[in-house]
Amino acid sequence: MKAKQSAAVRPYKNFKAAVYVRVYETQRMEDKRWLEETYAVLSRFVHIDKVYLEVHRDQVTAEREAVAKGKEFFEAQGVRVSGGLAHVVSEPDCFKSYCYSQPASRDRVRQMAEYAAGLFDEVILDDFFFTSCRCASCVKAKGERSWSEFRLEQMRGAAQDLVVKPARQVNPSIRLIIKYPNWYDHFQYCGYDLEVEPGLFDLIYTGTETRDPVYTHQHLQPYQSYAIMRYFENVAPGRNGGGWVDPFRRRSLDRYAEQLRLTLLAKACEIMLFSYGHLLEEVVEPDGTARPTSILARVAGYELERVDGFLGELGGPLAVKSYKPYHSYGEDFLPNYIGMLGVPIEITPEFPEGEEVVFLTEQASFDADIISKIERQLLRGRDVMMTSGLVRALQGKGLERLAELEHTPKKALARRFSDWQDVYPSEYDILIPQIRYPTNDAWELITAIDPGYGGGYPILLSVGHGEGKLYVLTIPDNVADLYAYPQQALTAIRRLLGRCLPVCVDGPSQVALFAYDNDTFIVASFRDHAVSVRLIVDRKRARLKELQSVRIIEGHREGDKMVFETGIGPRGYLVFKVQ
Repeated sequence: MKAKQSAAVRPYKNFKAAVYVRVYETQRMEDKRWLEETYAVLSRFVHIDKVYLEVHRDQVTAEREAVAKGKEFFEAQGVRVSGGLAHVVSEPDCFKSYCYSQPASRDRVRQMAEYAAGLFDEVILDDFFFTSCRCASCVKAKGERSWSEFRLEQMRGAAQDLVVKPARQVNPSIRLIIKYPNWYDHFQYCGYDLEVEPGLFDLIYTGTETRDPVYTHQHLQPYQSYAIMRYFENVAPGRNGGGWVDPFRRRSLDRYAEQLRLTLLAKACEIMLFSYGHLLEEVVEPDGTARPTSILARVAGYELERVDGFLGELGGPLAVKSYKPYHSYGEDFLPNYIGMLGVPIEITPEFPEGEEVVFLTEQASFDADIISKIERQLLRGRDVMMTSGLVRALQGKGLERLAELEHTPKKALARRFSDWQDVYPSEYDILIPQIRYPTNDAWELITAIDPGYGGGYPILLSVGHGEGKLYVLTIPDNVADLYAYPQQALTAIRRLLGRCLPVCVDGPSQVALFAYDNDTFIVASFRDHAVSVRLIVDRKRARLKELQSVRIIEGHREGDKMVFETGIGPRGYLVFKVQ
């Protein structure tokens, strides 16, 4: 029996939609009635192009008969079917990983790869292909190396010897995909290797789940759902298979919809909904029977259809490049906070030669040649904005070739800010490091003023070098306090850092900008209340057409730019075409 998708759910024009099925639901697929009822619920709202049937997780393996029935059912609906593996011993036990030093565990991992390869022509690894094991065998095998060094080498070998080779021996034509999680700045600690590993697999896949930024232990900023897609596209150009979103740890359904939307704004070719079982709920009828339903599928279907309506009109993403060498850390996830300030940011594993402006965090110090690369950039008449954390990391290690700056051990508490003309208040006191600089050699563009009468400290500093400018952005001790910088200070930062972009947003923090190379852009608010913004377009004459409506916005000219004023509703976004 074929359970047809609703005629109202048309195929998406600009991406494919997939659903991941955990082993627990794969096992249930021998129950044809359950499968038909649940699929009817989900496909009523989401056009499902593909499913991934997981065959192993938490020491549970799906029987061949259940997998076969699931494949048969979905293929009868015109849905493509691939396989999935989750390399986790116990997900409830802090994601207990396999021990890749123990022969028995290694054999188990190899057997999983062989089993999946015998069932599917394409298999994706859920984001548990790492190790956090610290057993006696691992301690002995590690020796004098750091845990990161040991695990990177160990997992490179495990990928090749326990997954790729065994799977290809069983099925030479198999396509293998490794899905990476959202904690990219910490990958090296548990053996994820973005430098080597993507070359071992046919495709990579991106975990774009950011969940609640306040009440989850990771505190990932919403902008990361976009930025990590662009980063992984730079890691494996043309081989980033899609973005993966789950519905967990959210305070509102808006947060779930935002993750889906941002993944697609980054030009994902496929969106993965995790997971089949988590999308479903049950309504108990008066007679005691349970009927499946899904509010999440309704939300997902609405957002996917809405974004698909304008996504094809957006060009290629434009952004300021931020250089992150492989296996680097420091000022973790900071580019996502900058994105939340209204500056489009794109992380790249190679130094972005030729860019008009480059944004560098402390992580750039992992490149032993970084001072020379910065100097070449400046001598070519291009700019660099580095953070106070990078100043700290490079002082005494060559920074003096560029500027004699010092990240002192002193702190300052500030609530007022000045741009030489006016003084602006912040929402509350902000603790910042004190950056020392030589008078008349470097210049403060934005100053933080302490609560007393005796001190001011640079928030944005400028130093000339050759034909270029070196800017230093002071990062508060609590990085989230960037959001409390006054709007006037933020706009000054946006204009300098984003000067190569065709549009700038003048508004409060937590209002993001997404720019594209065909005169389209999106402004999105992550605030819980309505805000007013000014959109500054690099044109002497222009108007804005809203792509989700017939509205035309007229602006006014300020110098050689056009300025447009508009409001954005709570958690809202607007899509514009410059005409």
